[in-house]
Amino acid sequence: MRIVFRVEGEPRIGLGHIMRCLALAQSLTNSGHYVCFLMSKSSQSFCQNRVDWVGDILPMDIINPPNEASWVQQQCVELQADWLVLDGYQFTEGYRRALVSRHYHLAVFDDINNSGNLFADLVINGVSNGLALNYQATAPQAHLAVGRRYQVLRQEFFRLSDRSWSRRRSLTLMFGGSDTHNMTLSVLDALAKSHVSIPISVITGAAYSHLNELSEFIASSDLTVTHHHDCQNMAEELVNSRLALSAAGGSQFELLACATPAILLVVADNQKFASEEAKKQGWCQVLNYQEQTSEQLVKHCLALWGDVDTLFSMHQHAMKQAVIDGAKAVGERMSKIASSTESNL
Repeated sequence: MRIVFRVEGEPRIGLGHIMRCLALAQSLTNSGHYVCFLMSKSSQSFCQNRVDWVGDILPMDIINPPNEASWVQQQCVELQADWLVLDGYQFTEGYRRALVSRHYHLAVFDDINNSGNLFADLVINGVSNGLALNYQATAPQAHLAVGRRYQVLRQEFFRLSDRSWSRRRSLTLMFGGSDTHNMTLSVLDALAKSHVSIPISVITGAAYSHLNELSEFIASSDLTVTHHHDCQNMAEELVNSRLALSAAGGSQFELLACATPAILLVVADNQKFASEEAKKQGWCQVLNYQEQTSEQLVKHCLALWGDVDTLFSMHQHAMKQAVIDGAKAVGERMSKIASSTESNL
């Protein structure tokens, strides 16, 4: 198959969309398929620094927004694409409608099914109870890669061999690829005021824009902090974490795969459904960012850190729930659909 991805990632919208497209692209590439990304040059700059990047990139800054959909469609035709994969909240119902074509299939990554008709041949949503989102109304003809089986993760998580509890030492802070609210610094400040002596692992994404301020704080603080910026070995970091304080979103699937107990902070409405489903699985707790001060977050976090029995129970629940090969399941579904269509021609 030949698969084209249309996706963006930058400080304003974060990097989550790019990272889950990359996860699917890695699996597809490993299965011998061709992948290509259509994205702006600003998004491309974040991708070029990744050691695990796969696929060609076709920059598209010269395209005028009103003509973008027709340009994307033309690229798919010229590339002889079997699939166009769309991931991003900026892609409206009208945009999706304009991308419908007899030349390729359209797959759409979705989170909460709140943007109208999807016009998709395949809907991808790894939330455990995603079938409750009523895709029959917005994608009545689509195949559904929906549910835990289809949680897509990068290949580094697929290769994990040791998720044992005994190796875990650190409290991990990770607030997304851009951390637009700079929660990293405010939570670290609250931890410093609490005079904790535990090892802290801070993970900031490639789009994080407060590096100088953060570096100065860490250098002057009495905290024991290891800082990883644009982390290229996330799986290895997370399997060493005893507890993670993390933004909700795509990171929660990575935490689950590493069987890492977590407190998930919901910072956007589109994260609520998946986070509440994760909470029901018993491996994480969920808090609303807007309802908590940094001091309250830290107090809650330290209370859980000291509750060894609860942390171990959360770890065990995660061990039973983790799915690491969801990207492979999505790719197999795409291949089956494409093959079925060809046989009917």
